Amino acid sequence: MQPQLYRDWYSIVVYPHSEAINDVKVLKDTLWSKIGWYASRNSEAHITVIEFSADQYELDFYVRHLEKFCYSQKQQEVIFDQLSLSKFSHAIVLLPNNSSKPYLNDLLVRLRKQLKTSDTINGSGAHISIGRKLTSDQIDRAENLYDYVNVKFTCDTIAIRRFCEINRQFEIIKTFKFPENPCDNTQYLLF
Repeated sequence: MQPQLYRDWYSIVVYPHSEAINDVKVLKDTLWSKIGWYASRNSEAHITVIEFSADQYELDFYVRHLEKFCYSQKQQEVIFDQLSLSKFSHAIVLLPNNSSKPYLNDLLVRLRKQLKTSDTINGSGAHISIGRKLTSDQIDRAENLYDYVNVKFTCDTIAIRRFCEINRQFEIIKTFKFPENPCDNTQYLLF
């Protein structure tokens, strides 16, 4: 009889630079001062690619694929300057501007395609959550809370995060950087 391997819950995310993380924290703090506690209050800014459960061997699969994928990716500055308040999705999110959206959507589609298994759950389109699981009243109170939003960063880092039961948050366990001068996939295959 084979012993059962322990499985953890993970997410793979596009991980912004610290300045963008701080900018989003300010937006979250402003929301908290207006509506009180809400889901994702303490979550650092990120763009979810996928979530999955895995044992250590399966996690190694994801690590190898991310290393290979990131090695051939081009860095690009992205800007999130649109705010969406949705009673349907019970969320307030930042959306990328029109020039950043195609780059981010392409990145997410290609990454999800490489990492898709029966145990993965795709994130949605590129966005950064400010607040989730909000009531209609909380969304109404946040309606005119922000005059102007503009969060920008160089998209050059993917991270794997593990869910921590103690603080009920995902914590980064490994990051992968896009090189400044990436090789294309055919060059990588020669190594």
